[in-house]
Amino acid sequence: MGERFCYRCGISEEEGGPLIEGLCQVCYRKENPVLLIPDEINTELCGNCGSYKKRGVWVDPKSYDLEDLIFEVAENALLEALEDSLSEKVKEFEVVSMEELEDVENLPVGKAVIAFAPVSWHIEYFPAIVSYEVRVKARTHELQRELHDETKRVTVYVRQTVCPRCQKFLGGYFEAILQVRAEGRPLNEEERKAIGELVEEKVDEIMRRDRMGFIQDTIEKEEGLDFYMGSTSSARKLAQAIKERFGGTISEAYELVGTDRQTSREVYRTSVSVRIPKFRRGDIVADREGNVYEVTDVGGRGISLRNLSTGREEHRDWKSARREGIDTVEHAESEAMVTSVGRDEVQMMDMESYQTYEVEKPPVELNEGDVYRMVEVGGRRYFLRRKSY
Repeated sequence: MGERFCYRCGISEEEGGPLIEGLCQVCYRKENPVLLIPDEINTELCGNCGSYKKRGVWVDPKSYDLEDLIFEVAENALLEALEDSLSEKVKEFEVVSMEELEDVENLPVGKAVIAFAPVSWHIEYFPAIVSYEVRVKARTHELQRELHDETKRVTVYVRQTVCPRCQKFLGGYFEAILQVRAEGRPLNEEERKAIGELVEEKVDEIMRRDRMGFIQDTIEKEEGLDFYMGSTSSARKLAQAIKERFGGTISEAYELVGTDRQTSREVYRTSVSVRIPKFRRGDIVADREGNVYEVTDVGGRGISLRNLSTGREEHRDWKSARREGIDTVEHAESEAMVTSVGRDEVQMMDMESYQTYEVEKPPVELNEGDVYRMVEVGGRRYFLRRKSY
């Protein structure tokens, strides 16, 4: 069998190395380039929130510093274009630094190693332009003696746009209303502040997973708070977080607001209501048995109480509190001084009327001259707490 020659340049196999698909080593690499990326790439970032598309999905950036953000967006676009434009003969690739790539001398068939670095840029105004030097080494055939080693200058144009989420947000869009109320009373200032802080903290968490989880608006009403939410699921998650912290119940209602033009489906708006318990720290409550308590804490798991007869701290989960009929009770508060302490009774003097009366001695140490806050429920007086001066 005679000597074979490269059909492209005519060099002999002996001189040009083993032929691959009828081509010498040099012509094979020229005819089968691995770096097919275009010279120019266009990409976008949202000028409002800094998000950009990653494989077609809008994502939040790692950095909100404008310079870092532009390079993040440009690099993402470059990497996606590289993935999409490598030769079909490349089955896997790895991104390394330029220094590491310099040292690569051997690779398995089908493997490429890529490095890129920005060489010039202007980012003072949009479109921002970043030019990269891209270098690839690869082996695409087992008979290759030298690796493909290709370098290209690629320019990425980063343009500004407004992402779909911001279009909706800026257009006043909301999908659900989260209503926070208290049972049988308006929310007080302390509760409004605590709920506002909790919502702010949770929205940050939610928006990492749900880009539509934004709060479009917050309306303070006499009876409570309304949060206009970008998504129903975010309203439900917030409602759950409020219930876990403060206790209460959650309910939903739906309102038909129109028809989707594209799908012709009816569009509903959801109202998610959280009703936190009527009780507050310091409330005087009683159960069906007539036991009187001071509320010492209210939370997602239940209510903490101090029994005013025994002085003991007790806890009820919400189911038990309902079963025992715990509810606020009519009462009168006053101040009285201990005038004498007997074995079973204590004589007290009302600090306003100066009238004296006797009450059952409580299980705490009392001293003559001490002044106490007293509470009267159903004609019976209880010690609430010692007054300090």
